[in-house]
Amino acid sequence: MGVTRRGSEQALASQELRMSDDNRRNHELPADYASQGSSPTEELREIARIHHREAKELLEHSQQAKAEGREEEAKLLMDLWVAREERAEEFEKAARGEGGDPIVTEILDWQEDLCGNYTPPTMEFFTEEELASQELPEYLQAPPLGRIARAVAWFGSWKR
Repeated sequence: MGVTRRGSEQALASQELRMSDDNRRNHELPADYASQGSSPTEELREIARIHHREAKELLEHSQQAKAEGREEEAKLLMDLWVAREERAEEFEKAARGEGGDPIVTEILDWQEDLCGNYTPPTMEFFTEEELASQELPEYLQAPPLGRIARAVAWFGSWKR
């Protein structure tokens, strides 16, 4: 009896899976997904909606953390909420045509932060005479030859 019961449970589970697949095919995708044929303004508005939704969740979690006495976590979540709302506003401005692409702006901001103190390398070319006249620091100079090395060098020059 246990085998047939298990088999019927599996059949019901597979039927439910098929029904949920059919429902997914018959209904539209959630708003979190943008189709490839949508315009850039629609995509920007959709991204702004996603950011607003995430900001709302962050705010709720922040209030919950504050109610439970986790002040530092609440403060951190509030900071994230503010940042997420600012990004959503940037995407909305871009959708209205009031600003540039926020993604490009963010990338350029990161570049400025990373390259703020960057100085490009300068190539210096020396002639052989300049190199010969330059004296190397002591730590870059070849060590003096020992007795055995001098003897081998003398023997090699004598043999030529």
